[in-house]
Amino acid sequence: MPLPAVTRDWREHVPRAAPFTGVILCPPEHFAVIDVKNAFMAGQLGAVDRARAAAQWSALAACYRSLGVKVHVLPAAAGLEDMVFTANPALVVPRACEAPPSGPAADAVLSRMNHASRQAEVGHLASWLADAGLAPRELPAEAGHLEGHGDVLVVPGRRLLLGGHGGRSEPRALAALAELLAVPLVPLALHGEPFYHLDTCLAVLDEDTLLLHPPAFHADALDALADLFPRWIEADAAEAREQLACNVHALRDGHVLVPAGARRTAAALAARGYRPVPLDLSEFHRSGGSVFCLKLELPDLPAAGLRTAGVVRSPVPPE
Repeated sequence: MPLPAVTRDWREHVPRAAPFTGVILCPPEHFAVIDVKNAFMAGQLGAVDRARAAAQWSALAACYRSLGVKVHVLPAAAGLEDMVFTANPALVVPRACEAPPSGPAADAVLSRMNHASRQAEVGHLASWLADAGLAPRELPAEAGHLEGHGDVLVVPGRRLLLGGHGGRSEPRALAALAELLAVPLVPLALHGEPFYHLDTCLAVLDEDTLLLHPPAFHADALDALADLFPRWIEADAAEAREQLACNVHALRDGHVLVPAGARRTAAALAARGYRPVPLDLSEFHRSGGSVFCLKLELPDLPAAGLRTAGVVRSPVPPE
């Protein structure tokens, strides 16, 4: 069945979706930079201060709790040094509000990671998602690479996806995802490094507003975004490249968690009525990730679904 075209009047026909209410985080017990997979990692081999990373991660978790976001913890695993970036090994797409109430509140799809050193993360996260009742699905092998929410962004409150390609994920994988979920997806061509993932150069703040770094996109991608979103906030160019200023997490109440070093971008958000919350995640910047990369958004999960010893049942991680 052909998917509906995403046109300027998409708000009239794209269904509303159940909101995300929680996040899954993975503590940085094994976090390290042991190879170079993106431009941010150059010169950072062995440079991670793990104690400092743990303190920054705990502050992120505490921030989410203080803002009313449920925090679930994926146990760390030896040999998975990049598992802290839970946004990448899978993606979770909320189901339409008018969908039947039975079954999970969202679709979960497993990634097909580009680098061999990250492929084992998929199974580790898949087990947690299955125990949580989300029944993760796989793309066909021939679909190619797809790196979760690094390259697939959900428009808040809508059953609509934006998909980046040109860095890690492939257009055929984006098409396979759209077909698997029967959900409209807008493909966006990126120039690539240093903006290797869509979430390094674009954030969807709400269904009308984007935070973005335009030079990271091909002209046709910018045209598509201009057609669909009436309000843009451009990140400071230097902060986008040096502070991962677009790798933010916008919450439903107007708070936006932002990298602490992106001060000019935070000021631009505040000027447009958002409430930026700066967080120092500089140890994770060594690996090319910040706020958005460090979490996977989740819908409400039934308590009975978190049933195995491998799942932290409390929504509050240890201090």
